[in-house]
Amino acid sequence: MIGVALAAAVAAQAQSLPRGQSLPQGPIDYAAEEMTMEPRDRRVLLDGKVRLSRADLLVTGDHAVADLAPEQKAQKSPLPQPGPQKRGKAKRTPEASRLGLGQGIQRFTLDGAVHVARGTRTADGAHGVLDSPAQTLLLTGTPEAPPILRDGSETLTGERVLIHLDSEDVEVTKPRLVLRRSLPEDGAKESAKKPTPVRVEAQNLTLDHEKQLAHFTSDVVVHRGDAVVRSPRMDARYDKTGQLTKLELRGGVDLRQGDRRATGKSADYDARTREVVLTGDPKLYDRGDVLQGERIDLALDSKEVRVEKAHGRLRPENHQDEVKE
Repeated sequence: MIGVALAAAVAAQAQSLPRGQSLPQGPIDYAAEEMTMEPRDRRVLLDGKVRLSRADLLVTGDHAVADLAPEQKAQKSPLPQPGPQKRGKAKRTPEASRLGLGQGIQRFTLDGAVHVARGTRTADGAHGVLDSPAQTLLLTGTPEAPPILRDGSETLTGERVLIHLDSEDVEVTKPRLVLRRSLPEDGAKESAKKPTPVRVEAQNLTLDHEKQLAHFTSDVVVHRGDAVVRSPRMDARYDKTGQLTKLELRGGVDLRQGDRRATGKSADYDARTREVVLTGDPKLYDRGDVLQGERIDLALDSKEVRVEKAHGRLRPENHQDEVKE
């Protein structure tokens, strides 16, 4: 099934932070080959080898526009009091003293080969918006070259990739994943097997490091070998070491693998045993056979099936070509 290693990596990195504590924040340093100040429009134009950096974050691109924070309105002075007044130098407003510096910028809008590096993850897109107050970095692209997020051998693409800079959370619109990691196999023979690549598609994906899960919603489709699973929503849960433990599909499940098809209201996948448990009026269709019961267990790597309180219709003549053990 699915390794969800990208989400696992998110969890593993987040373990070093105390619960509820945000990642370090601070001013963003920036540099470019050419820089043009436009005080009236309160922006800075950056061209050529644009580089933004802050603590664990590095963003590069071809061009960028830095929008400065709105100028603070001067507060009205109190009415003069009787008697002699002390004269002194006018104080500079905080915004005036920070004009053009990283901490005075609200937003960077980047274009052209935008590249992001943060910890073990990298990301690329045609466009990027770094919103300092919101602490987010939004990557977009084109239908031919959508934004892409990488973590090790795993890749994730979608229409929009929203990276939260004050945490390890990521939100993706219409995500598509290619996952190649898997749990270590038990036994010498199993350990020699190569992990089966898994592709996952959905309308939305949220990686939540505190809850240690990846939440997929709307038209979830999972591909693994010859197995295809569809469901309205799916939660991928993993442990503190970053290993996938369980997949929970809800709202109706349709699993197809070769000649067999299984349906149910819910399904749970055990990453260790590689078995799917269907509940909620589960049914199994296989070459004319129809089985149903309270629970159906399917082994994805074999033809083994277990049904609790089974009843249905079997047609042995349709299975004469199958190899007998």
